[in-house]
Amino acid sequence: MNHFSSNRTLYRVTIGICLCLLMAGCAMRGPYTTSRDKTAKGAGIGAAVGALASILDGKKEADEILARAAIGAVVGGSIGAYMDAQEEKIARIPGTRVERIDRNTLLVKFDSDVLFEVNSSALNSRSRGTLDKMTTVLTDFPKTAVVVQGHTDSSGGEAHNQALSERRAGSVRNFFVNQGIAPTRLVAMGYGETMPIADNTTQHGRALNRRVDVLLRARAR
Repeated sequence: MNHFSSNRTLYRVTIGICLCLLMAGCAMRGPYTTSRDKTAKGAGIGAAVGALASILDGKKEADEILARAAIGAVVGGSIGAYMDAQEEKIARIPGTRVERIDRNTLLVKFDSDVLFEVNSSALNSRSRGTLDKMTTVLTDFPKTAVVVQGHTDSSGGEAHNQALSERRAGSVRNFFVNQGIAPTRLVAMGYGETMPIADNTTQHGRALNRRVDVLLRARAR
């Protein structure tokens, strides 16, 4: 199985969302909008597109895992409590932030320097403790599909960034597998520089865009 999604599909998703957001933005603009305002709004729209598109694609991949893998479903109304318990445990892991996307989806974000050194796909010395704790959560909640998503900033060539993002996502997935998480629960995806969540023209923005996220999703029975 190819663990990396089709760039063509991602492009269509991103363009569709971008058009909707641009249309909404244009409707709100007044006649005296300055070029500086437009630049700021453009950066904000790009960040929203990148964040939303990666979440949508991650949820799609997770649903495919849940459909084909024999990892079971959570009983009806208890899925909220099931995801709440995971969220609470992940929130205690240093170097991570967790967001509740919807009733049965979590997005785990790692601080940009926790997992990798700059331009490297080898997990650094700080990563083991963080990923060990994540492995414990994945072990305790076996009915969750796991989508590892790698992203880069726009520094360097597009092909290089795509390959780097794939290797980084693969490194995190392989860590979980080596720690005993079933491979059928996991998929790794690389997006390169195509889904920024911040402005790539600033050092802070580039640091935010160099990221590996983990999307967790379960289904109700």
